[in-house]
Amino acid sequence: MHSFARSGRPHGCVTALLFVSAVVVTLPGALLAKADTLCTPLTSPDLISGDVQGVYWFGSVGDISAYGLGATVCNLGTCRANWVANTPEHPVIGQNLFRLKDGRFEQLGQSWLKHGYSASQMNSCSSSCDPSDEDHLGVNCSDTYVGVLNGNQAGQGPKFEVNPTTGVFPFPATNISTTGDAIYKRLQVHNSDLDPSLNLGALYFAEVQYVSHDDASRGHGANNASYRRVGVLRTNDGQYQLIVGATTVREKAAIQAWKAADPTVVEVVKTSAEGTLILSASAKSLGGGMYRYEYALQNIDCDRAAGAFHVPLVSGSVVSNLGFHDVDYHSGEPFDGSDWTGVAGPSEVSWSTVPYAVDPNANALRWGTLYNFRFDANIHPGAVTATIGFFKPGQTSSFTIQTIGPALCVVNGVCEAGETCANCAADCLHQGGGPGCCGNGVCDGGEDVCRCAADCGAPPPNETSCGDTIDNDCDGSMDCADRDCCTSTACAAYDTDGDHVAALCDCNDANPQLYAAPGEVRDLHLSRDESGYVHLEWSPPLDPGGSTAVTYDALRSSVANDFVGAAGCIAAGGTDTSAIDSPESPAPAVRYYLTRAVNDCPAGRGPLGFSSSGLPQQGRSCP
Repeated sequence: MHSFARSGRPHGCVTALLFVSAVVVTLPGALLAKADTLCTPLTSPDLISGDVQGVYWFGSVGDISAYGLGATVCNLGTCRANWVANTPEHPVIGQNLFRLKDGRFEQLGQSWLKHGYSASQMNSCSSSCDPSDEDHLGVNCSDTYVGVLNGNQAGQGPKFEVNPTTGVFPFPATNISTTGDAIYKRLQVHNSDLDPSLNLGALYFAEVQYVSHDDASRGHGANNASYRRVGVLRTNDGQYQLIVGATTVREKAAIQAWKAADPTVVEVVKTSAEGTLILSASAKSLGGGMYRYEYALQNIDCDRAAGAFHVPLVSGSVVSNLGFHDVDYHSGEPFDGSDWTGVAGPSEVSWSTVPYAVDPNANALRWGTLYNFRFDANIHPGAVTATIGFFKPGQTSSFTIQTIGPALCVVNGVCEAGETCANCAADCLHQGGGPGCCGNGVCDGGEDVCRCAADCGAPPPNETSCGDTIDNDCDGSMDCADRDCCTSTACAAYDTDGDHVAALCDCNDANPQLYAAPGEVRDLHLSRDESGYVHLEWSPPLDPGGSTAVTYDALRSSVANDFVGAAGCIAAGGTDTSAIDSPESPAPAVRYYLTRAVNDCPAGRGPLGFSSSGLPQQGRSCP
């Protein structure tokens, strides 16, 4: 969102796509006031992931690409949070990537842990930051590490040494100073899981999680993860860039994006002294009296981990197609990656890993990870009580959790969870749905999102397939007549100039060198020399809107929210990715800067960024 220059340990944050690229220069005389809000037995810090910033691509090794997620943390507690470098009293940062595809929410990758080393005192989550020093994050203050810093191998330690329930870990961490190839320690994702041609209709979500001793020991570990939707851009040279979109969903783990996208998903958050786990489940009809049951279990901060998962069965259940999915550990984490064993018995279907007593490094569901379990059954869904077994020894060996599974209809005049018009007509057939809509909260056969949102959930935000003759998002436009399909290979016949963008969305379908206005300028940085000149540097947009060169405008304003009347142009029409702003006399306390890219499309000015509410930033034309 902005770059901030200060003395002390190196630190910074990067402008991400879809966000305002405003840069604040603090000139002499605008000094932060130090105010230490010390912790007492009645106060505590409370760290949350305030924003998932831009994503940095480090390269690929074979089929695996590596990324660093930029992240902003906020202290919403009542006293300052420890940020002491080279000690165990600082946060560690985990980075994860997930995918929702074909009704399955799966984790695709995870990183080692970035160790925090210095806290800036910023206002990303509040306008009332009470600043502290570099070794502490003040109340209502925020701190940002950009993606390239969070992917710094020499600052990353393994997850296995961290107890997320207490926030305790040794320091220095094992191998924290070691480096390796492009993917070593970093957020690793298989390219085949990102390739748009192999993942039609898939949605991706990046998650950042903070763990810190003073936060976790006071019971605040359950809200330290936040997620944000990202898009995949395959570049001409074969890179898979991740582009942040929408806004960060704060204090929610990534698994909760599944229910947000599909309201029929049953989600249960289980929090206890052992930590927090979240189980989400879905049951879909396959036709012919068969149902597919899909479960995703995410361990937020439970150090004891999970080693078994049991779903009860009713008499007469016939189970098939047992499945399991986990996420790779890598770079020397000591855990065995063997799949859990699935068994369908007469009274339950279950999965389990090797017991702790046999192998403490068996493939348990440890913190910051999500595992999937699935099967098909001939019994319709209803409310059931599942059992999750702990992996590490403790006072209790397991706990129960409510979810959905194969169940029978209980005729009582109430259409309860799991009962449908098809399997429990006596209870559900007349529950108030319109024509073709049962109205019982379950998406039965013959119902769909366009005719029965009450049962099947809201339609997807975009056309999910561009050649199925179905209006997937119910917006009245189907397949290649829908703007969502502009770059789909299914619409190649509508691409007159051969630039892989259909005419509906091409700014000039007679010119193969252009197809759209350029994207947002990235990574705006600044410095000020001894003479008072401000030096601006930035990176080109990931999407220039065509193969022709773009030019750039650079605007300066003395008012943060006004880049029209209060702004001037310090650069216009040049191809350089840098500019110099001369001093003013008298010098203002703060200057604000925005940059945009421009190409030859009609209305070819790129965005200046977007506000946190999603509105485009307005700015004057240059020259």
